Amino acid sequence: MKKILAVLLAVFMTVSAASFSLAEEEYTRFPTPVMRNGERIGDLDLRFYPAAPHVAYYGIRDYLAFMYRVDVTVSAGDGGVFTVTNPNGSFIMADPAAGTIIAPDWALFQSPPVPYTGQMGVKDSPCAWTYYSDLVFEDAPKTVIFDFAKYGIPLYADENDVYLPLSLLSTMFTDLAVNYTVYNGETVFVPVLDMSNLTGLPEGFYEGKRMQALLRGKEQRAEDEINENYGELCFILDYFFGHPGTSRLDKSIAEKGLDAALREDLPGRGEELITGLRSPDMGDYLVAMSQLFFELLDDGHTAFTGISGIMNNPLAYPGLYLKLLLLAGNSFVGNSSAPKQQMMQAIPAQRAARWGNELYRECGSTAILRIDAFAPDIAGWEAYYAGRGGIPMDALGITWTGLKRASENPAIKNILFDLSANGGGSGDLLMSIIDLVTGDNLFRGYNVLTGQHVHAVVHTDKNLDGVIDEKDDEVKYDFNYGVLTTRLSFSCGNLFPFLMQDHGAVLIGEPTGGGSCCVQTAMLSGGAVFMMSSYMWRLETADGESLEDGCRTDLPIERIEPVRPTNENPRLSMGDYSAYFDDTMLDEMLRDWFKEAAEVPAA
Repeated sequence: MKKILAVLLAVFMTVSAASFSLAEEEYTRFPTPVMRNGERIGDLDLRFYPAAPHVAYYGIRDYLAFMYRVDVTVSAGDGGVFTVTNPNGSFIMADPAAGTIIAPDWALFQSPPVPYTGQMGVKDSPCAWTYYSDLVFEDAPKTVIFDFAKYGIPLYADENDVYLPLSLLSTMFTDLAVNYTVYNGETVFVPVLDMSNLTGLPEGFYEGKRMQALLRGKEQRAEDEINENYGELCFILDYFFGHPGTSRLDKSIAEKGLDAALREDLPGRGEELITGLRSPDMGDYLVAMSQLFFELLDDGHTAFTGISGIMNNPLAYPGLYLKLLLLAGNSFVGNSSAPKQQMMQAIPAQRAARWGNELYRECGSTAILRIDAFAPDIAGWEAYYAGRGGIPMDALGITWTGLKRASENPAIKNILFDLSANGGGSGDLLMSIIDLVTGDNLFRGYNVLTGQHVHAVVHTDKNLDGVIDEKDDEVKYDFNYGVLTTRLSFSCGNLFPFLMQDHGAVLIGEPTGGGSCCVQTAMLSGGAVFMMSSYMWRLETADGESLEDGCRTDLPIERIEPVRPTNENPRLSMGDYSAYFDDTMLDEMLRDWFKEAAEVPAA
């Protein structure tokens, strides 16, 4: 007992010593460990204010220095307004009394300097075969006013920094490389992400004592964290959702915000969801989050990932697991997930029945390159460039070796990219292929929040000699190109056909499944993590139209429809795709298309 009292007294003295009064705001400071890949990489001096004792706050200046090694400056101005200035000259103005931050050029302030190494995404690639030299905004930015007060989120500042909830800092400054932090009440985690684990939470996240107590129903969520989590959820989706246009609540959120969309456009149901989102019971809250995302926000890129560890470990949380399992059985009917899963199994099986598992196939004048994903084999490329292995057979390796092999056969005039089962992947890899095939080295997008068209400049090691130089410009292939697509072709599997079509390729099959935003990871103060279509990089046509509804097919192929449709949505009904894999027919389609194109007189 004496030991326990001594420990409690020591904790009390530590907490008391860490309490300050600055700018008339008291707070308690707790140095908190930061973990990455199971190793402690530092500490964050988190703040907890009396208005929300369960909500961790941190400074913008300190956060950017820790995450991106960017040194911003903070200065106090008239009227209690604080200016935070980026080394690139951009700035934001924080007014704690009004609860607002004004950003004249948010995109420039939010983005770390270009280039910075070691990160995946539009700033720099993890693979040696490509890098990005610049990020160019083509339009003047719209001024963005972040109104935290509207969402009940206090904003604090002093001469040293401007302080926001750590979860909001992480969401607001998450880059296209998906660098973010997540806090479980005891530890800050910096996940190491790649395309294979976007939906997972870092190891150890669920092991915090309070997190365990909440998940097992031994404790309930406090009123301040209930308010904070709901306010943050509305704030994030109102400001940072990319609005691709296909989820049920997309238009309503764009017009009036999440809270009003739920209350006004979903009578009864919306209020029920809000009750769940504001429930003190962690299980009810997670169920409501799942219902919101899977039923009302699902667009293929937007999904609630905070239940991943629970669903994968039912014995640890049996009660919560049963709640979520019941939800899955009752609520996901009609959702796109199940039909897509059926197509992901059926289409490759129908193709394998005709073509086997070949990645390269020749028929007549056509070489067919099968690309099922745009996911880079990073370890394989590192080994290749170190002289320890051959060219990896990811999408770039398949394309590079396939083009070289086809160029050695004089009979091959056409290249057909088979994207019939392509579910997407990395824009880095996709753009390297586009640059290799077409010479187009600009990756184009649109920033929904600031209203700016933007492009990144791509440089590719086209000859794979380990050096990106003028010799790469000599690599050219004189082929006609086509792309075979189905409704299963999604995200990068949807973008690639659009870009190829812009460069004269013929699209064969049926319209793709859409997907026109990059994926952004967002997190809430209570530890909830979700993915969403991002405001930062919505993909559009050259005319500014969304790509979400899928590509326009030049040469349709009719699939055999079942007597009874397998889904009320015709685009999700499963059919027989065996005709898509008649290589003799595909070769004839390509030959006829480009023969006719050659015969059309120039304008």
